[in-house]
Amino acid sequence: MASTQMLPASLPPSARAAVTVVPPPPANDEVANAQAIHGLPSSIEGTTVSATTVPGEEASACAGGTVSSVWYSLRSGPSAQRIAVELAAGGALDGTVDVYEAVRSQLRHVGCASTEAEGKASLSFKAKKNTLYEIRVAALANSQLAGFTLNVFLPTPGVGPPGLPLPAAGVSGQVDRIQNINAAYSFTLHAGVSYVINLANLTKQGGCVNGALFPPGTSSFEGASARFRVDCGGYRLFTPGAGEGGRYSFEVTPRSSHKGVQRFHLQIARANSTDSAPGVALGNYGRVSGRLEGTGVQVLRLYRVDVSSNSNLTLRLTAPQGTNFNLSLRNQDGGVVGCQCGGSGSQKLQLRLRPGRYYAAVSVRGTAAGNFTLTRESRTITKTKVAFGAAHVRAGQTVPIDVRVAPAASGPVTVEVWRFDPVFGWQFYREIQTNVNEGSASIPFTAPAVGRWRANAAYAGSRTAAPSAVGFTYLLVN
Repeated sequence: MASTQMLPASLPPSARAAVTVVPPPPANDEVANAQAIHGLPSSIEGTTVSATTVPGEEASACAGGTVSSVWYSLRSGPSAQRIAVELAAGGALDGTVDVYEAVRSQLRHVGCASTEAEGKASLSFKAKKNTLYEIRVAALANSQLAGFTLNVFLPTPGVGPPGLPLPAAGVSGQVDRIQNINAAYSFTLHAGVSYVINLANLTKQGGCVNGALFPPGTSSFEGASARFRVDCGGYRLFTPGAGEGGRYSFEVTPRSSHKGVQRFHLQIARANSTDSAPGVALGNYGRVSGRLEGTGVQVLRLYRVDVSSNSNLTLRLTAPQGTNFNLSLRNQDGGVVGCQCGGSGSQKLQLRLRPGRYYAAVSVRGTAAGNFTLTRESRTITKTKVAFGAAHVRAGQTVPIDVRVAPAASGPVTVEVWRFDPVFGWQFYREIQTNVNEGSASIPFTAPAVGRWRANAAYAGSRTAAPSAVGFTYLLVN
């Protein structure tokens, strides 16, 4: 209500018209005088005009600095329940609504929301039984002050277990933080059988559904222990243990900070040898093809890579440009040896490996889909040695240059011979091309003149053996 103000009778009419009558602060301007909400649902008309703030309450967890706040108090019922709060701002008011739990003289922040372009904000929270909650409506620091409507109500109750039967092809659905606070589906899993469970998040720009798997016999999702959880969508491989077969439930919930509908697709299927160990054998220079679907259950392909010697391994993944796939390699204990993660399209992974068993995984990120081809190339790590057949010879005498490559390999090798000039140092003399056969080669060399000579060797490698090189061996010619 606007305040009245007595004006001097001597004031000219024009001046009297220009005087602005400022209304007093609302009665619920401070938390100590919060307006009580006595029942739900409740629709309240309020205003931020002339409202103030006290030190310590100027910020909102959702929007930062605020001004002109008013307060409402609500005591929850005799049992825990979810409560929804909606703010409809009038005029050009940009505001926030924050909910706090009153713990003696302290306020513990529970949740918040800020108005969108249409001037609305909404949130829901899990209220404890017989607990006092304080609701704060405030204007942003640079906002126009105006009235608003605050609606507080009990949203549609969440779905309980076991949930609707999940079709073999999966199901698409949607949840939101106010009216459809969860979705639940049920399916039968057998002990000792592995299943791929994929919850695909279909909402872009901040939408992010979460999921949890609950065991047979779960009577309520509240307080129940989940077998596993996925945050912001994702997939898992799950195998029920002995005596753990039965009807499982999967609950889907929205990200509490996202406004509006959040869409998803849930699908479950038996895993096969391409999804989990032992995986598909991928031999040297092997080539495999497949397809991944981020919205289905074809989310990962596993390949077994056996390495018999110290090797350089190259894995090449060919995929369409922009396709979000990960390429990783793990050892037999599950440790990640290398990963091209976060990239897209075609990728390459190069590693030096010891003998052992490894697993290459091609996996999808998000809702990406596409065909791929994976090729393997392993080349044994080699070591090359070179030596003259003698340390000292006479000019014109022939001496062998012996080249050894281990492990025994065949292929081209290049030997360079250098002479030493006492003024200008080492000078290139000649290059000799030859081949090692089963790890050895011998090249005759005739020293043309006295002096110091040296030679090095480089093995070019083969299809199964990696290149290697060695430094110099020396010869003195008298």
